Amino acid sequence: MKQRKTVPRNPEKFEYAYLLFMQGVAQQDICTRVGIAAPTLKNWKETGGWEEKRAARTISIDDLMQKTLRKISQMLDDNDNFSADAFAKAVNQLKTLKTGNTIDDEINCFMAFQDYLIKHRPLNKTITDDLIKTIIRLQDDYVQTRLGHAGK
Repeated sequence: MKQRKTVPRNPEKFEYAYLLFMQGVAQQDICTRVGIAAPTLKNWKETGGWEEKRAARTISIDDLMQKTLRKISQMLDDNDNFSADAFAKAVNQLKTLKTGNTIDDEINCFMAFQDYLIKHRPLNKTITDDLIKTIIRLQDDYVQTRLGHAGK
């Protein structure tokens, strides 16, 4: 379904309603606080793709992958009610979610690279303790930034 461009009569109300919606305020409360009718809010949500935007903002691919992995683990542990079909669907869902590296993939790669540096330090004079410490600090900074903890 193609979304059409919403041109609200009152852009301030539209923006306020959008901000409240993104904060998770109940739709009835949004209507009351903004002073709009429920059909107006429904129209703004649908034409503006607000549901998708809120979901994209609150759920990361890493979160979805972790939830899918937990579900797969539960399926494997539940011997009495195991469903091969449901299991195959969950694994397939996981494959479609994983289009790039997760933070876990990157951390594992960093750790393997650190092991490589330590192992090859005696063989390569350019690999110094200071270089390894600098690389590890930069990798840690990257991971903190990726997790949203930069500067905290």
